[in-house]
Amino acid sequence: MVLARNLMKTLRQGKVMSLLLAAFMFFAGGAWAGERLINIKVAQYTQTIDFTTAQGTLWDLGGKTGRLAAQQVAQIRGTLGQKAKKRYHVMVASVSLLEPQQLERTLTEWRSLGCEVYTLESGQRFYAEDGKTLVFDNRHADVAVGVYEDLASAQAHVDRLAAQGKSSWIRTEIVSLAKGNLVLTANGETLAEGESLMLVPESTILLKKVEYAVGYPWHGFADRTYLGTLTCRFGAQDAIDCVLATPLEIVLAGVVPSEISAKAEIGALQAQACAARGEILAKIGVRHAGEGFDTCSEQHCQVFNGESAVALEIAKKIAPTRGNVLTTSSGGLVDAVYAANCGGRGESNHYVWTTQPNPILRGVWDISPEPNLDLTEEEQAGVFISNPPAAYCNNPAVEGGTNFRWKKSLSTTEWKGIESSVGVGRIKTITDIARGLSGRMYRLTFVGERGNKTVMKELNIRKLFGGLKSSCFVADWKKDAAGFIVSAELSGAGFGHGVGMCQTGAQALAKRGWSFDRILAHYFPGSVLKKWY
Repeated sequence: MVLARNLMKTLRQGKVMSLLLAAFMFFAGGAWAGERLINIKVAQYTQTIDFTTAQGTLWDLGGKTGRLAAQQVAQIRGTLGQKAKKRYHVMVASVSLLEPQQLERTLTEWRSLGCEVYTLESGQRFYAEDGKTLVFDNRHADVAVGVYEDLASAQAHVDRLAAQGKSSWIRTEIVSLAKGNLVLTANGETLAEGESLMLVPESTILLKKVEYAVGYPWHGFADRTYLGTLTCRFGAQDAIDCVLATPLEIVLAGVVPSEISAKAEIGALQAQACAARGEILAKIGVRHAGEGFDTCSEQHCQVFNGESAVALEIAKKIAPTRGNVLTTSSGGLVDAVYAANCGGRGESNHYVWTTQPNPILRGVWDISPEPNLDLTEEEQAGVFISNPPAAYCNNPAVEGGTNFRWKKSLSTTEWKGIESSVGVGRIKTITDIARGLSGRMYRLTFVGERGNKTVMKELNIRKLFGGLKSSCFVADWKKDAAGFIVSAELSGAGFGHGVGMCQTGAQALAKRGWSFDRILAHYFPGSVLKKWY
């Protein structure tokens, strides 16, 4: 935290321009004594932002600089001038740039099908403190077969590919960010206006009414406190983005209790910290490419609620893992993903996402000894769901244990909503079901009175059925006299995609005394634990 202390010293001396220059270095990724800086989008506002700072803050907007006093209530008002411009690409594969032969095979395969194929690159190289030594390279090429100006046309292309049994997804290219004007006011006085505002608080900054969990049942608003330099400007969603530049370890102290129980045993908390650290780094330049930040604080990436007493306590517990990430045997960075409850069997990455099979993310049994079951087979998947063997994640004493098995009823009204989304009229049957190693469905076809519709990938299936906990389920379909489905009773296993670390299982193993490195070795077989910084 050397730079942080220097910033605060300069602030007390009143050297505004020097501090703003140092803050720019901070935001751009200057030196924090080896710590990795992260630019994380912590909030989004349509027009107005109210905020205060605990001990005052310097600001820079439209060529003007100044200082707001401690606890002074200030406001940012924004006016959108120009909307963001986007393009929508239909992607069919993602291949590491370190695997040129695999990339060429993939391109050749799709060209042989008559597709006009091209690639979009994303990701970045990671260097050591000297700025020269390459540590990791997470760049990859996404293989595309079509580009559209509107989302509906891209989705129609995805649907056509699904009907052929081919998985694809839509990548949104940010051609240009939105533009708009920001006005900074305090005590009714206009201080400055411009396109981008930088705030350099002496300690913390409080943003009021931060919206969170949009689209989820727990959606709401909360005042949140952050430590770091904050930049506000219009972004890709035609709203004001608040982007915090702060060390990765500060982010992790907030992410860990948001993503796993703060009451978990220390082994699980430390395993979660390593997994979250790796996932954030692996997705820099990938998930939010072109948006001006590395990651976001919502479920889309990893939940981060800012500074709190809980985060401070968690920071102490995960401190021994500082800088630790998982790598491949050849030194590549592992995208150490995780899910709430695997249901007894982890899933392989390529069944969930359109990626190359990764042996480290192949999915493991959360059961010892491993049962002799093939969950890709429909009957055996049904037996596994209804009569499961003992599993680590079947532990109601830890958070998430109640999600090991679940049931859901689909009413007639809810089923009509599904029929409307599928768009093939009344549905007679569901066929062509394909399951991954965990029993999670990754493909199914609706047979309706006006044709068939194939849906690919577990998340799309979960969303279609009203937000299921997982796509590992069996159904008792209820039909009318004419043979059309009218409702259903679902029985399922697990919560989430199931790839990587099972958070419930990790907590149960930590209760048994497992250390974080042993937990990680179990869920990410073949990985190497490495201290980066």
